[in-house]
Amino acid sequence: MGSRPLSDGDVCSVAGDEPFDQTLAAARAGDGGAFEQLFVSMSRRVRSFVALRGAGDPDGMVNDVFLKVFTNLNGFAGNEIQFRAWVYKIARNTLIDEVRRSERRVDETTLDAAHEIVIESGDVEVEAIDRLGDGWVLAQLDVLTPEQREVVILRVVSDLTIEAIAEVLGKRVGAVKAMQRRAFRTLAKNLDHQAVPQ
Repeated sequence: MGSRPLSDGDVCSVAGDEPFDQTLAAARAGDGGAFEQLFVSMSRRVRSFVALRGAGDPDGMVNDVFLKVFTNLNGFAGNEIQFRAWVYKIARNTLIDEVRRSERRVDETTLDAAHEIVIESGDVEVEAIDRLGDGWVLAQLDVLTPEQREVVILRVVSDLTIEAIAEVLGKRVGAVKAMQRRAFRTLAKNLDHQAVPQ
C-alpha cells in the first residue's frame, strides 16, 4: 500500500507513523517525489520561523536549509518529531551563520515581512493565547526576551514539542518549560494592561 502525500503539519503527526517512515526511506533512496513531500510538509513553517528571526531572504534561506537537510539525510536517525527538531536546528544554525557572515545583529522582522505565518497548536496554554488572535500573539513578541521569543516562535509558529525545542536550542527541558511559562505570563500581563480602561 502506497503512502499518502504529506501535507503541511503531517510531519509531526505521530512518532513512527508509517507514511513518514516510507517517505523518509524513499527520500534516502533518491526519490525526488519523496524529497518534495518532506519539503512541502515543513517549508512554510520553516519560512515563518526564519522570517520572524530576521532572515534577510527567508525564501532563499529555506532553500539553503533543505539543501543541508537533503544532503545530510542519510546521517539522520529518529522519528518524525526528532526529524522536525533536526530541521529546525539546521534552520537555527543557518541563521546564526548568516549573522556571523554579515557581522551584524539579526533584527526581528515585522509581522508583515513574515507573510504566511502558520499557527497550529495542541497545548492548552498555547490555545488560550491563540484564541486572542494569531496576529496579536506575533505582534507581542517584542515584549519578550530574545530567548522567550525564540521559544514562543518554535512552540506556536513551528508547533514543536517542549522536548524538540530543548533539542533545537541545546537546553534542558526544564529550562525551556520555565522560559515558556515566563513568556506566557508576560503576554498575559501585557493583555491585562491593554484591557484596563483608560
